[in-house]
Amino acid sequence: MIENTPTANVDPPAAETVLVAFHGFGPLIVHRDGGYHCAEGIARVVRQIIRALVDLGFKVVVTSHREDVERIHGFLSSVGGVALRIMVVDEEVLGTSKAFEAIGRLRRIASVRPFSANIDHLNTVYRARDFKRMPSALASIIAVAIFKAARRVKQQIGDIRLIRGDMPRAKYVDLINADAGIGHVIVSHYYTYPELYHLSGKNVVLYLPDYMPYFYKDSAEMGARWQSAMIGRRMVAKARRILTNSAFTASYLPETELAARPENIVHVPLPFLNDNSRDAESPGRLGALPAHYVFYPTRNRPSKRLADFAKTVAIVNERLKAAGNRDQLVGILTSPLTGKPAADAGEHLISLSELTDAELGYLYKNALCLLFTSEMEGNFPTQITEALHLGVPVVATNIPLITLELEDASASLDLVDVGDCEGFADRVMSILADRPAVVRRQQDARDLSSRKFAYDNFKRGLFELFRS
Repeated sequence: MIENTPTANVDPPAAETVLVAFHGFGPLIVHRDGGYHCAEGIARVVRQIIRALVDLGFKVVVTSHREDVERIHGFLSSVGGVALRIMVVDEEVLGTSKAFEAIGRLRRIASVRPFSANIDHLNTVYRARDFKRMPSALASIIAVAIFKAARRVKQQIGDIRLIRGDMPRAKYVDLINADAGIGHVIVSHYYTYPELYHLSGKNVVLYLPDYMPYFYKDSAEMGARWQSAMIGRRMVAKARRILTNSAFTASYLPETELAARPENIVHVPLPFLNDNSRDAESPGRLGALPAHYVFYPTRNRPSKRLADFAKTVAIVNERLKAAGNRDQLVGILTSPLTGKPAADAGEHLISLSELTDAELGYLYKNALCLLFTSEMEGNFPTQITEALHLGVPVVATNIPLITLELEDASASLDLVDVGDCEGFADRVMSILADRPAVVRRQQDARDLSSRKFAYDNFKRGLFELFRS
């Protein structure tokens, strides 16, 4: 459990209660090993925001669909405690077809979870030889496929309304507006909750870690949809403040089509997100780990360049073989990578999905290094924060998201140009030769990270955000 510690020498909170839109994340929370876990990065960030708000003396209300209440409460209760309440939002957005009202949890999963995650879950069940769960896993995949098709039809109907300038409405927003005790509302994604455009009389804070369509203008997979952009522009205009965790994001947001005003953007760097990982024991579900493996926990998106991750693993193994070294390198991901992108690494690539915090920490601590191949992120990469926090060597791309935050200390990391797989392999080989030396060499980045990304700094930044 994460310990809540009060912040000294601050004035009382500006408002008694903050509401956090969270019901979109409910289907992504899983229950395992007696706890509740979520691999979605924004959900983990919002959990830290809630922790800080509670420490500052705020009461917090989070939204949830009825079937997700237990999961959401389990995921957030360790940081929220008695200061946390849940608002159930069961009604459908007004104006949508009644045909979608009974679809329930699988429909919500279909709306937020990539289909590849369901395939990965099926593969996990198969590898575990858990044949009793196989029929339900197959049925779930079929149902989600059907619901995703239905959701596309629903989106098309919604698109027609957006063309007319109509934003969807929901009854729960009226309840928020009528509650005088709620002074602030945090919108935890720029297009997931379009109905919150109808908030009135509240100080709205929009959490906006990135705007990827600015860099991937023609990629629907990276969010470049006119519908999302329209919702985003309206939510940005509605927000009193825009919270971001990256100096780089803060620098480019005003230039995007979201038209964020520079004076409304508040940059608060993220702290370490996984307090339960430092003392992680060996989780039995993972089994025996490879002697040498590189690790990159992330979703499979074009910006992550996971094909570079697989190719680097292959290059290192080729070098080891050519040198007569019988050691082999394995790459561990948390998203499935198949087909041509995975072909280089072949059998030396493993996917482990839906990790608990303890499992995540254990994989970090025993990894040869973090192999971070991404070309673009929304924040200073949380993976790098976690690796540095746990004393794990970092091999990463030389991108502004890293260098702007760490400044001169970034030179102590092993940074490689985007796409330079031979360069990645050089760094991995040097860590294989002397890992402790690399850990010592990266101490400057570790020291700066521990100061700049300290939880107290994060809490202080949120206090200033909600006080102003």
